[in-house]
Amino acid sequence: MPKHFLTSYWCSVALTITLGLGGIVPIGMQAQDTIKIGPLQPLQTLPSLGTVAPAVPQTQSPVAAPTAPAATPPVASPPAVPPAAAPPPLPASSAVTITAPIAQAYLYIEPYQTRFEVLFDAATVLAWLAPEAALPAALPADQQKQIVDTMAARASDWCALSVGDQALQVPMPLVAVIKGLPGNTLPLKEGEEVALNQALVGFMWEFATPPGPDEMNVTWKGWIKGTTKLPVRVFFGPLSETGEIHSSIKTFRWRNQGRMPRPAPLVAVPQIPLQLPFRLPLGGILWLVGGLAFYIYLKVKDHKLPGGGLPYFFVWLLGGVLMSQLLVLPIYTGPAAQAVTQVAEAQKIVSPLLRNVYRAFDHHAESDVYDVLARSVDGELLRKLYLETIQALTLDGREGTRVTIAEFSATVDKVEANPKGAGFIADCNWMARGIVGHWGHSHPRVNIYNARVTIIPVKDEWKLTGLEVQEVRRL
Repeated sequence: MPKHFLTSYWCSVALTITLGLGGIVPIGMQAQDTIKIGPLQPLQTLPSLGTVAPAVPQTQSPVAAPTAPAATPPVASPPAVPPAAAPPPLPASSAVTITAPIAQAYLYIEPYQTRFEVLFDAATVLAWLAPEAALPAALPADQQKQIVDTMAARASDWCALSVGDQALQVPMPLVAVIKGLPGNTLPLKEGEEVALNQALVGFMWEFATPPGPDEMNVTWKGWIKGTTKLPVRVFFGPLSETGEIHSSIKTFRWRNQGRMPRPAPLVAVPQIPLQLPFRLPLGGILWLVGGLAFYIYLKVKDHKLPGGGLPYFFVWLLGGVLMSQLLVLPIYTGPAAQAVTQVAEAQKIVSPLLRNVYRAFDHHAESDVYDVLARSVDGELLRKLYLETIQALTLDGREGTRVTIAEFSATVDKVEANPKGAGFIADCNWMARGIVGHWGHSHPRVNIYNARVTIIPVKDEWKLTGLEVQEVRRL
């Protein structure tokens, strides 16, 4: 057999073995840990701020509100027949008594969502629905439901909103019968009857919008019972202003002009310090060992390399340099994440994670909420935390909208190692204070939580994977 054929054969064998070893890649999986989540109870409805009713908008010629017929003295009759009882008069001295037709709109512009609300007095709505029917003295629960269902269908196309020149998809309106005056509404209990001259019919549309829109255009088509003007109060950030929609123009335009601050970015969570591994050049080692073994074989068999050994030596050395970059194994000599054992260290991790959980719900679209929430939460807890927090931040269906968190603070009391893997478990408490504005007034919301949270490293980030709420206090 020719010597050069033997040389080429063994070189091919060595190269094949080396390339085959180059396909070996270590694969690792990271364990996840989830602690059972306790239920987050929804926020309770608090009374509206203030008791002084705002002035009723004078947008139409005032019409006297319907009142019950005055009680008449009983007519003399034989003693065996009792006199007929007169119906109770409608309330007239209450601070929430309606004395004139009401048409009032509110535009709430918040980061990522805009809400348009319109209030009409119930007497005007009933007179528009059934012009020939007599107005009742009060609205029982079944009649309230009938009004809500009827008006929800009729008002589906009353409102349209565009951001600049981009028209937004119009959601179905939320319709509710409420008690009071614009800016001073009171929640109705389930099944509660309300006097007609204390009842309002409210319409609400919620739109997903950019965090800081430059221009909003609201178009209104719900001109019922001859109304021609709809006063609008706009709330944006800490500011507000007034405007008007007229039946001849039908569109109200609001311009930002830099007055509405953009939402702050998410809070930075301390990154896990990556440990620099020892890089083992396995490809280069295999190449050099294989070349050395081949050279020893030639010496033992007394074979000569054609052209001398110097060219093969340089080829062997160059191949070693190249192969050292193709197959490199990182070898870690210690744990990937440093253990968190001090309360101060855990505080820097837990507080931003919980704060960013609430910041995720600034968004309106469910997909956006999930995307932001996934930056701080991982595993099965992601879905559970979304559902529970939505419930906790949303007011009762008769009230309307979602609370926006304005202030947040968290404190870690105790830290212990995670018995099921990497990371740690922290006993902590946090306070979330929110404000929700609707129907022209605002409600404060303050909740204090006491819970155990599980934090584990996921790649190079800390993630919340377990939450067990032990106590919820509402102030």
